[in-house]
Amino acid sequence: MRVEETKRAELQFIFWIAANFTICIVYNVERINELPYDQRPANRKLRHLRGEYGWPFVGKTLDMFRDPQGLFDHYYRTYGPISRISITGNKCVLLLHPDHAQRVLMDREKNFSIKMGWESVMADFFQGGLVMRDYDEHRMHRGIMQSSFKPPAMREYAIRVQGIVERTVERWAAQDSICFYDEVKRLLLDIAFEVFCWVDNTESKLPAVNQAFTDMMEGALGIVRLDVPGFLYHRGLEGRRFLKRFFMDLIEQKRASNDKDVFAHFCREMTEDGEYYSDEDIADHMAFLMLAAHDTTTSASTMAAYHLCHDYGLQDELADEVATWPRELSFEQVFHQVNPMICVFYETLRMHPPVPLFLRRTIRECEFDGVRVPPDTMVCVPGSYIHRMEEWWSEPNAFKPSRFSEEVSEHRKHNFMWIPFGGGAHKCIGMHFARMLFLLTFRELIGKYQIEYAKDGYHPARLQHFPFTKPVDGLPLRLRQRKTFGSKAVSKRD
Repeated sequence: MRVEETKRAELQFIFWIAANFTICIVYNVERINELPYDQRPANRKLRHLRGEYGWPFVGKTLDMFRDPQGLFDHYYRTYGPISRISITGNKCVLLLHPDHAQRVLMDREKNFSIKMGWESVMADFFQGGLVMRDYDEHRMHRGIMQSSFKPPAMREYAIRVQGIVERTVERWAAQDSICFYDEVKRLLLDIAFEVFCWVDNTESKLPAVNQAFTDMMEGALGIVRLDVPGFLYHRGLEGRRFLKRFFMDLIEQKRASNDKDVFAHFCREMTEDGEYYSDEDIADHMAFLMLAAHDTTTSASTMAAYHLCHDYGLQDELADEVATWPRELSFEQVFHQVNPMICVFYETLRMHPPVPLFLRRTIRECEFDGVRVPPDTMVCVPGSYIHRMEEWWSEPNAFKPSRFSEEVSEHRKHNFMWIPFGGGAHKCIGMHFARMLFLLTFRELIGKYQIEYAKDGYHPARLQHFPFTKPVDGLPLRLRQRKTFGSKAVSKRD
């Protein structure tokens, strides 16, 4: 009898513990659900979706770094357009269809937070930048910067950029060979400083600034997130700290100047309370703007040169086209017309988009094709894969700029089958600036020179896919001056 009473007491105690534990869980879940969306933890329960997570901790991240196209193609063919995956330390819903890209990027439901999407990957490096702001806050800060990309400002930029490009390309041609990635990165950073935030006596600091941007972007990919010397993550944070100090030290000087660039404009801008924006806010915006203004176009320019070096015939066709252009290009030619050079730019962005995937996090529960996605769930839209889907593109792995010509317009079958600049409220603020940089740089480069690999048997080269696509050795090139323009254009090598 005593044994039975003891067992009964034990069971009652177990039931009491279980009941209280359940109550605590329910209470805490309710408390969590009442928190603002940007204070809630991410949902990691996605077992109701088809897919695979991969290795503990790293998931499929290393596979993605090695071969993103192959990885996402495996998921699409095995699990369909909606699946689960673990990358960059996050368990995500993988969305592989232009329809899903459109819904997420347009975000008409205000349910896909870019801030929370990039929080775990980028927050330490881009806190305060446009990519880390949502909805009304993003709209306000973007509006401050938008004036620097309006037509009057862009016309002035084009004139200043042309002179810098001409001097730089002439310097490249005087060398036996160049590391194209390093050289074009330096060129585009020089341009970004010239048009967005030039201050006297900063030129000597540009190499250190350039290195800091490189360290910051590579640090964002660090798997071991320790701010300890020797780790990639630490080096990235050091780059971030350097850039923040660099811009903060210049704020008073820019505020007191008569400059009209975006840096000076932001330094003088007032909040609704009549106060200047904080120095930290300004420095955060400038670090992100300067990165976006040069690093992304560096990748596109490098990969365009990589493909053009493999096709001298295409180079000659572009030289023919450039020879017909006036010395001073019109606003329409630079920013709106579709010409063969712009087709090369667009095709390069299709094959090697500077932002290969878009991360967002749901705020509320939603569905994609009847598949439930819980609130606070990471979603991933790999634009780089959508850009090469056989259902949408002919010969998707071939470099064919003509697909973007007015006659073909292959990219118009779906508004979101070509999304190198994103979409919706967060569409790239500098997309027209990037187009201008590419057009003016390659007009000078291809119009006067034939570019070729500096190494025999170079193609196909081994590519690095993250943070931006480039050949692992930076693309060594030689420039050979053309004898004439037009259909008979040949290089001095011939």
